[in-house]
Amino acid sequence: MIIHDFLNWVETAPDGPRAEAAGALARAWLYSELDDDSRKGASAALTVLLDDPCVDVRMAIAHNLCRSSDAPRHILLSLAEDRQEVASIVLESSPLFSDVDLIDVLANPQEDLQRVVASRRELSAAVSAAIAEIGTESACRALLSNNSAKIVPTSLLRLAERFEDVADLREALLKRQDLPMHMRHALLLRHARSIGETAGAAGERDQNDDENLLADASDKIALRLVHGASHAELIEMSEYLRASGHLNTRLLLRAVCCGRFRFFATALALLSGVPEERIFRALIAARPSALRALMRKAGLPMRSHQAFLLAIDMAREGGADLTADLPLDLARMLTECLLGELQDEALGADGDILAFLRRFALEVARLEARAYIHGTAQRALSAA
Repeated sequence: MIIHDFLNWVETAPDGPRAEAAGALARAWLYSELDDDSRKGASAALTVLLDDPCVDVRMAIAHNLCRSSDAPRHILLSLAEDRQEVASIVLESSPLFSDVDLIDVLANPQEDLQRVVASRRELSAAVSAAIAEIGTESACRALLSNNSAKIVPTSLLRLAERFEDVADLREALLKRQDLPMHMRHALLLRHARSIGETAGAAGERDQNDDENLLADASDKIALRLVHGASHAELIEMSEYLRASGHLNTRLLLRAVCCGRFRFFATALALLSGVPEERIFRALIAARPSALRALMRKAGLPMRSHQAFLLAIDMAREGGADLTADLPLDLARMLTECLLGELQDEALGADGDILAFLRRFALEVARLEARAYIHGTAQRALSAA
């Protein structure tokens, strides 16, 4: 009878009191000790109020039920299909929505609702994957800002594929510690390309300059990323670089001159089909015939073999650790010594290798100088 009287009253009550009463009824359903008949009646009344023309009434129900795992599920599902300001309340925090429910919401073209779902705490990998696949740009931005969301590598890859040209999303992806190495390379290279496109549009460089700078940027990014990488990451990175056309003679020679011997061995194993253990044994022994055979099998041009052999031999004689990077001063010394050995034109007409080594030696010298200045400044600050 009480519920019947309540429903009669709400038909004529003003909007404000009606909304207050709806909120009170929702709280009573959750927290009052109601008998079965009263609970059924309250549930029926709440269901009827879902059709109330006043949005404040429906919002009051949503606010009071949204955080409870004991709320009537059918009411929460109905509220999720209401207008945006009502649906957002329950979609943001209700624990009653399954992954299937949330993925169904993502099919809704309303951008605000997608963004609300993407911001939910403890979002599952399945829902994150759906957002990465079909979510709007703002929903994907919210997903990447959601530190509690579980996002698997395949979803990160899809986000990178869809939004590599969107600067802030690209930056958000790059900030993630769980971003796979090869995706990081691709996004950083896209960032370098966007800078080149800006300079090209301003007439500051021609197309050939852009291509050379991008190739150089690709090498630098790759060699920085592989420093300290795990064996699995080195394999994945080498496979990606080969598939994308970035695993070439120039990069490998640069790797040797930088002391990235683990990466060099992994890449050489991939290109040649020879186990890495054999590659490392050949590097340690530095037998020219064995190394030449490996480089031939890997498809490295004959004209580059001498430069590789000299660089490997010099690094070995200098006591370089094949599992660590060379310090900048040793990398510069190795490159300059290598240049000195090759200046007699033993490579014949292959001046491109010499030109590359000259540029690389200058680059390493600049890095060494910057490191020295930085170290001097830090010591001066510490002493002040």
